[in-house]
Amino acid sequence: MNEAEGDFNRSDMRAPHLPFEEPPFRMILDVDKAPEKDWFEIGDDSERSLQMIEKARLLASRHSDIFMADDRAFEASQATLSLMLDHLPAFWPDHYTRTDKAINLKTRPGLKGDEFPVEPTLSKLHPLDFAARLVQEDLAIMLPPTPKEGKKGWWLAAASVAFPSRWNLKEKFGNPMSEIHSPVPFYDMYLENSVDKFFEYMPTERIFSRRNWSVHDTPTLFQDGSKDKKKSVINSENAGEKLWLRVERQTLRRISKTGAILFTIRIHLRKLKEIAVIEGAAERLASALKILPSEMQAYKRTHEFSDAVQIYLNNVVASQKL
Repeated sequence: MNEAEGDFNRSDMRAPHLPFEEPPFRMILDVDKAPEKDWFEIGDDSERSLQMIEKARLLASRHSDIFMADDRAFEASQATLSLMLDHLPAFWPDHYTRTDKAINLKTRPGLKGDEFPVEPTLSKLHPLDFAARLVQEDLAIMLPPTPKEGKKGWWLAAASVAFPSRWNLKEKFGNPMSEIHSPVPFYDMYLENSVDKFFEYMPTERIFSRRNWSVHDTPTLFQDGSKDKKKSVINSENAGEKLWLRVERQTLRRISKTGAILFTIRIHLRKLKEIAVIEGAAERLASALKILPSEMQAYKRTHEFSDAVQIYLNNVVASQKL
């Protein structure tokens, strides 16, 4: 399969998150509490098989681009793996089984089963690398500030990121949150202090979730911000077919006894035409795009085809009201 250019439009696939902002535009740290059962999102078999197969392919072909870890994150990585080895079979028994010696990914439609030995000397994988191979989510560990070591803010200490959304792990690794998010418009003005305080006071083991979204002109899962391929011409006639809603559903969880915070990042991709037919979605997305400041339009790259998308969505809304 070539860079996840798979079929995301099966009728049996559930609608993804639709986190469109209501007017007026605001930059806020929008997090919700999540129950333990919703720590990971398995989704339907067709999407899961595509993403798991693509992740395995990327890890085999470009591991150094996807996985990086500082030695100081090893304890938190071990704790993360231990949590996941308990969590996945308990909450997803149709997909995982666990013995004293191994965790098994069960065979499912489109996905062949696999077995991972849990004994470190047998798995020969870094614990976070191991953990990320069990799920569709990317995983990232943030460690607290250590000024004596030159770390003045929460910093990215370990990560397995197979499906980045226009960012490069090698460029972000080891950096504090302020530098990681420096390309995000208004982050330093409206979010930096809120994020730092939230990280400092986040309760141990409680899970929080948040979501990001953008519109992309490719379904490629691995997007590291490198030079884009030749772009398609997008107009109001083909926008529904050639554009994709890409949603990141993130969770944040403080790992007990380590002080670390674990991010999980789950990608949802659907063609715009599949989103537009969901009741109310076309109107909400059109409104959300319209209120985005020019700086945020440029960051999300929606300015490249915003007029075409607006016309397309408005036409969908008009047809739905007939």
